[in-house]
Amino acid sequence: MSNLAMAMETDKYISALVVDLADMSCFEATAYDLSERGCWIASDKIDRLKEEVGLRLAGFDKLLRGTVVAFGDQEAQISFQIKKQEPSEKRREIRRQVWITAIVCGKTNAASMKCRIVDASKSGCRLEGAKLDKLPKEIEISIPGLDLPIKGVIVWRKNDQAGVKLDWPFEAAPEPKPEDILRLMKTDEARPDDNRSCAARPRPKARKKISAFGG
Repeated sequence: MSNLAMAMETDKYISALVVDLADMSCFEATAYDLSERGCWIASDKIDRLKEEVGLRLAGFDKLLRGTVVAFGDQEAQISFQIKKQEPSEKRREIRRQVWITAIVCGKTNAASMKCRIVDASKSGCRLEGAKLDKLPKEIEISIPGLDLPIKGVIVWRKNDQAGVKLDWPFEAAPEPKPEDILRLMKTDEARPDDNRSCAARPRPKARKKISAFGG
């Protein structure tokens, strides 16, 4: 049995940052029942989730990509088994209107500017702001709540707006090792954490996932 599997049997919890890839919103949660296949997350903001998420486990400098497969009472089950997306599916992605203040800079340029993200999908977003024409093609976007920059490529610009293809930081660092996750869980258990209380209760029976697309 792997160290990760042993950690799951001991019923430990670890804090995580959840990023909804559909609209780039972020919130804090508690992750538990973690395995190579997925995990559960608990938060009072679970009802905000759409479908695909990025999880940043405490202590790791990358996101784990997952899909919401079930909901419970302020809980969601996340699967790490991601189906490869075909190019035609990307073209059908829903663009959601958002209003997110972001800091954008060139990938190799320290100069930055403030702008707004006015719509977003899993693979792209639209920026709005003055002097976007001064930005290079390759950029990095920083959004509130996520302290990892999101790489992007500007694919069009017009009238103080720019379309960006996003490259989420899923591969920015090696995958977390099971022994590292176990070590962090032990550290997390040793200190008081109010966030753990929402996940420590018995898990309710999962209810069927309700699609964000009305299904």
